[in-house]
Amino acid sequence: MRANTGWATQKMGVRISIAGVSERDVDLLLLEEIQSSPAFQDWFVLRALGPSIHLGQCVGAQRSVTHSTGESDLEVVFSNPEGRHTRLMIENKVGAGLQPLQAERYRLRGDSYIATGHCAAYYTVIVAPARYFGEMEGHKGFGSRVTYEQILQWFLDEQSLGERRYYKAALLRSAIEKATLGYQPVEDAPTTSFWRTYWQYARNFAPRLEMKEPSSKPSGSGFIYFRPPSLPRDVEICHKFNRGFVDLQLNGMGNQLNMVNTILGPHFDPNMELTLAAKSAAIRLKVPILTANIAIEKQELEVRAGLDAAMRLLTWFLSKQDVWLSARGQPESH
Repeated sequence: MRANTGWATQKMGVRISIAGVSERDVDLLLLEEIQSSPAFQDWFVLRALGPSIHLGQCVGAQRSVTHSTGESDLEVVFSNPEGRHTRLMIENKVGAGLQPLQAERYRLRGDSYIATGHCAAYYTVIVAPARYFGEMEGHKGFGSRVTYEQILQWFLDEQSLGERRYYKAALLRSAIEKATLGYQPVEDAPTTSFWRTYWQYARNFAPRLEMKEPSSKPSGSGFIYFRPPSLPRDVEICHKFNRGFVDLQLNGMGNQLNMVNTILGPHFDPNMELTLAAKSAAIRLKVPILTANIAIEKQELEVRAGLDAAMRLLTWFLSKQDVWLSARGQPESH
């Protein structure tokens, strides 16, 4: 029997190391297993809901489902032999705090699905590292919980996955190690309200940016990141609204500005400029400054200008992505 200390070690002794694991990474891991592995589906439902609940066959799974009440990280639809649909609504957390009334808004979303005939029943589940719950046995307001450690053990025990399970175990282990109950910023109500209203604008006017529903925010939170799946993992867009910039950031390229300029500079649109942003190379557009302690409704034109700039950078980069990847010797996108 293989010892559990070999979590992230392949059969031939190759160590797998995955740094910077995000909630999105775990979302996609769960989505893959839920839609492709009946064994994982059965195990997850049993762990979350107990042996008396039988949901039937999985007929649909989706990540980042937006609704007027908020956003579900994952939603999975099951159908029993009688055609009765049940929706499993999953909130995934690595370490960030819950948004205000988040569990309640999941229930409102489920109630709406029932009222509109999208399902006959629903269950809410929170998935997070065990440390996220501290010493408490509760579920943070959700119907049930499943820990990363439990999922990790499933991968270690599931021999049918072969060597692939070690990669998945390494990813989960990295997420567990990232989780912390350390410093929690003090929420600033006006800033949190600003961010939530901004998110609603982004969802309505720039859905391709796929802005993540924000959690509570402390005073001074002025950088809003967009990481849509259409962008490579090392590229992101940031609206630095308190400074009047929208940057498309090429992470880790801050010390290679000349190379970036050689490859992409000839393709810049008017008003784009290349600059250093910490360790990243940033292709920047200037936009009006926003103030988080002023009602966002009074700054709608400025918000729209920022979102328009972010969309412009996204569209521009996707049209030049093959040039960027080819020049760096990476496979072109398709």
